[in-house]
This record gives sequence, structure tokens and C-alpha cells, in this order.
Amino acid sequence: MANSDKVPNSRASKGTVSIRLDSGSVKACFPRTHFADEKQLKLATGIPNDANWEATANKLQRRLQLELEEGKLATADGSFNVERYREILEEYGLRAKLRVVKSVTTSDGQLPPKPELSILEVWDMYCEHIKPRLAITTYETIYTGDYRRYLCSAINQVGEDSLSIRNWLVTNRDPHNAKKILSLLGKAFALSIRQGRFFGQNPFEGLSEEIQDKKRIKEINQNDYDEDKQVENKNLAFTWDEAETIMEFLRNSNNAKFSHWYHFISFKFLTGCRQGEAIALWWCDINWEREHILIRRSYSSRLKKFKPTKNETTRIFPMPKNGRLWNLLKELPLGNHNEVVFKNRENSTIHHCSFGDNWKGTTALRKNKTYNYPGICQTLVNEGKLSKYLPSYNTRHTFITHQIYDLGRDKDIVNAWCEHSEKISVKYYRNTANIATQINPEFPANDLSSQKSKVEALEEQIEQMKAMIEKLTNK
Repeated sequence: MANSDKVPNSRASKGTVSIRLDSGSVKACFPRTHFADEKQLKLATGIPNDANWEATANKLQRRLQLELEEGKLATADGSFNVERYREILEEYGLRAKLRVVKSVTTSDGQLPPKPELSILEVWDMYCEHIKPRLAITTYETIYTGDYRRYLCSAINQVGEDSLSIRNWLVTNRDPHNAKKILSLLGKAFALSIRQGRFFGQNPFEGLSEEIQDKKRIKEINQNDYDEDKQVENKNLAFTWDEAETIMEFLRNSNNAKFSHWYHFISFKFLTGCRQGEAIALWWCDINWEREHILIRRSYSSRLKKFKPTKNETTRIFPMPKNGRLWNLLKELPLGNHNEVVFKNRENSTIHHCSFGDNWKGTTALRKNKTYNYPGICQTLVNEGKLSKYLPSYNTRHTFITHQIYDLGRDKDIVNAWCEHSEKISVKYYRNTANIATQINPEFPANDLSSQKSKVEALEEQIEQMKAMIEKLTNK
């Protein structure tokens, strides 16, 4: 090779050891021509996948290449010498997780089982395999985030015994999460077995089946509340009079921390969109000419990334010219087409936690004293202007409840605006979306018919008056 420094990023030529990234981890790849089974062998190296991995990989590659050429990486029967490989890793301060059967041959003269992947390696490969099917937030926050941390905690406590891991997860984690992780591990190992990367029986097969998948009852709070559950439940919504009270309070507040949120909260009340969708609204989503807005993305404050909406659809919400929603947005300074409409007080994208503190209030410790700072909603509750505290997500419930129960709006129309049920959305969305865009959400559902009847009544009165005038004139 002209330059050995390039080994980690290149494929091995015939008879050459290479070290490269494979499925998210640094692997040593050995040529198939040097061992009895003539299949390429990929083994974990224990090198951390960070910015400096290539420097360590170059040193290890040169050492392994030398060992290979001297025949030290093969046993007497031509199999790969795992014990020698492990010794080399330890010399370099590396400890790869390998589970190896030490016997040279089996009783029937077959080649010994190959070194097996660790549980975390199998998990990482599976996550990489299904990544294209997952939302980026689901992949990073749940699969390679929460679930992987739970699995690491279990392995650190009980080792890599599958039954012990199951029992630890059931005891120390939510049953729903435990069941999901074990089910995914079963699929992960099944995939590795099919691909020839793992040999033997699936250690997690069936381990999730008897777990009762019932989530613990949790207190509703700003961080874990699911705004699409019980979306039409009146108990989870403000009355519309209370919604008007909140908006009026914010518009006239002398507290800059409160008044800043007037447009953002009012937008949520007037559209029923999810909070992440309101945060992710860009100026290019507002079509003044066609008098509507597009709701087509959401924002993950945790990852600080924009993503598609929950059901990966684009919704059209009507915005009649000079109507309440139109005028609300016109009050804001126009930004660039790809700039968010609503910002925090520092003029950047809103983080749901910082907004939550303004809504529900915060507690601070100063000079050994604890101070409570009530937020927008709690202040109004304390003043007797609201009947109860509800999380800010309930602006969505309030809009939907107001449209269905107060204004008599058809549920299919409201769903086309808000998409509060994936099942209903799939069934009705295409059929009602066009109709929904032609309806003004600021007027009652029967407004047009009532207006028509009033006009007809006036026309009848005019005709009667004309008749009376004509009679009087003829006399």
C-alpha cells in the first residue's frame, strides 16, 4: 500500500487486514483467504467511534497485518485465533465485547462456532437497519437514545444473560418500555441470524410475550403529556370564554415576559395545531393570496430539528382575509421565507421547556430562599379568572371542543384542520380537506344558513312593504 494511513477508510485488498466503520462501530476485517472457513471475519475492536478513532485504528491495523503475515492469527486447524486477537487488543488498552467458544473442534469434527457479536452490537446494527423507516426524532431520542441507555444500564448491572436482562428491565423500567426493548431485541437477533452475523439460537425470542404492557398512570405534565389523547374531552379543555380571557390578558399585560407570548398562544387557540407545529411554522407556510396557512412540519426541541408532522401529512388551514387569524399574523414583523414566525424573547426558535416555564411558572433559589414565580395560566387561576390549571397543550383541545360543541362543526371538518385522529384522518382527510378550506373557523357552522334565512326574511318584509306602499299610492 502506498499510504497505510488510509487503511481505515478503504476496503482491504486481498490478504490485507482493514479497520473501518461498520454499522456504527469500528471493526477489524480479516481476509477470507487466511482461514479455514474462507469467509470474511469482522470483529469489534473496542475503539471508540469518535473524532480520533483513525489514529488508533492505523496502529492496530499495522500490528494485526504483521500478526497475520506471521501466521499468529490462525490456530493449528486454520481457524481464527480469537485468544491471540484478544491479547493484542488488551496490549493496546482495548476491550471489545466478544463471547467466544474456546473449543478447537466439535465432537463431530465441524469447525468451532465463530466469535459472536455483543448485544449492543446487534442492537446498533438493527437500529441502523430500520433507520430509514423511522422519524429522525424517534431514531435518535428513543431507539439510539432512551432504549439504548436502558439496555446499557441492564448490561452493566447483570451482564449479557438475556433472562437476567429481561428481569432487570421489568423491575427497573416501565413495563411498556421493557416489553418494547425485548421485542426489538428479538427482531434484532433474528435479523443477525438470517444475515449470518450471529450463530446459535435467538436469546431473546419470546421474552417479551408475558409482560403486561400497561403503562403506569402518570401525572399530566408539560413534558410527557400526549395532546392527541381524549382530544374531545371537555374536562381537558378551557371554555372558550376562558380562552378569550387568556388572550385578552396577554394582549394587555404590562409584564413583558407574558405579553411576548400573545401571538404564539393565540395562534394555538385559533388553529388547534400541535405545539411543535406552531413552533415550526415558517413564513413561507402563510399564503396571503390564497388566504390559508400550511401546517406541514413540527419541531423537536430535544433534538433542535425540524421534522414532518406527526402523521407526515400537510394540512391546509383557512385564514380569511381581515379575519382574526389573518390580523393576528399581520401584526408580526415579516421574516424570511424559511424563518420561523414565532420566536422566543431571545429572537430564536422556541424551546418547549422555556415556554412551559412561562406558562406554568418556575421556582428559583436565591440567597437560600425559594421563590415561586407563577406563570401565565397559574396567575389567572390565582386571580379567579380561570377555573383550573391546564397544560399549554390544551389549547388544541380547547379549539377542537369549541368547534364541535360550541359552533356545531362537523367532526370530519375539524379533523381535516387538526388531524387529531390518525385513524379518522386516513379515512376522511382526502374527502373533506377541500371543503374544510372553504369554511371560516371563526363563525358557527350554521352561520351561512342563518344568514340566508335572515336575508330571505328581509326580502319578504321588503316585498310586503312594497305591496302596502303600492296600495296606499293607488288609493
